[in-house]
Amino acid sequence: MYFDYAATTPPNDEVLKTFDTVNRDFWANPHALHRPGLRAEQLLEQARGQVLALLGAESGFRCIFTSGATESNNMAIRGTAYRFKKRGKHLITSAVEHPSVLTVFQSLESEGFDVTVLPVLGNGTVDPEELKNALRPDTTLVSLMHVNNEVGAINELPILGKVIKEGSDAVFHVDAAQSAGKLPIDLSKLQVDLLTFSAHKFYGLKGSGALLLPEKMVFKPLLYGGGQEFGLRSGTADPARAAAMAKALRLSLKNWEEDFAWVSKLRFQIQETLQKIPEVEINGSLDEGSPYIINCSVAGIKPETILQGLAEKKIYISTVSACSARQTAESFVVKAVTGDTKRAQHSIRISLASITAQDEVDGLCATLPELIETLR
Repeated sequence: MYFDYAATTPPNDEVLKTFDTVNRDFWANPHALHRPGLRAEQLLEQARGQVLALLGAESGFRCIFTSGATESNNMAIRGTAYRFKKRGKHLITSAVEHPSVLTVFQSLESEGFDVTVLPVLGNGTVDPEELKNALRPDTTLVSLMHVNNEVGAINELPILGKVIKEGSDAVFHVDAAQSAGKLPIDLSKLQVDLLTFSAHKFYGLKGSGALLLPEKMVFKPLLYGGGQEFGLRSGTADPARAAAMAKALRLSLKNWEEDFAWVSKLRFQIQETLQKIPEVEINGSLDEGSPYIINCSVAGIKPETILQGLAEKKIYISTVSACSARQTAESFVVKAVTGDTKRAQHSIRISLASITAQDEVDGLCATLPELIETLR
């Protein structure tokens, strides 16, 4: 029983079929001028158009295919910071961002940029008033996640975008790694400039992601070479991976409302179970946020002990973000949300997907209370 879908999802069979077919039939270099190359390029551009259309970005945006959200975030943040550094060197982010965002800001701070890290509310979201007060005439970039990867908090993008655009000329970057494919995103209706995500979070392939940015926006690339991807990411593009991502995004968004309702039902059952266990506290909001992610702290037991106990029964959950799991003894996200070090040191994450089955949740809800009681 797998409950770590926030870390990754299995690739959809139809996505794998698309990847295999394109690899076999459109394997030529899409940047070559001969007929096979032109066919591969046509497929690449078709995938690019599909991704833009699915995210309401058909007009005025470009899609840069990358290796995933980490690369996309690095490209968006470093590219924007240096693109506008003559106008200002003040950058804003929040305390609960993914390491692929926070460490980039730490790097930029060491290079002379002035970084403001916003606190979050008790439900894990950024307070629009805090953001408004942090904006300055020299602010050039605000980078915030859509859905938090540890507690599932959902930032209100329409409100935050409005605050940023009314109070500054800053570029607004959104890390949508945990929302793309699960929640509808329409860039034509949001005041968001840059959007980043990974395909493997919504049944696509690892090593596949994207950065969406305004057509007119240019900045120095991270990689130099042949000038592919509008000069922003050199290297031979992969039509098969691009087509697979477009397919995964389309399939995921096709039934997002139905999936959201199903996962919400499962989340409620798990939360109800957790609330009945003594000294277990839910981190983040009980009735708001993404239903795909549940986080709680279990007093008196190390998270690793719980993970091991569940793993022996072939039930798999996680502690912190998979990207931080081997590096930290506590969750900096839970610490920022609750202000409680003990809760941050004893937090576990249970993450769901549209393919999570009722009997799996029943199994988890039957096993976890007994295990915690035994361990105590």
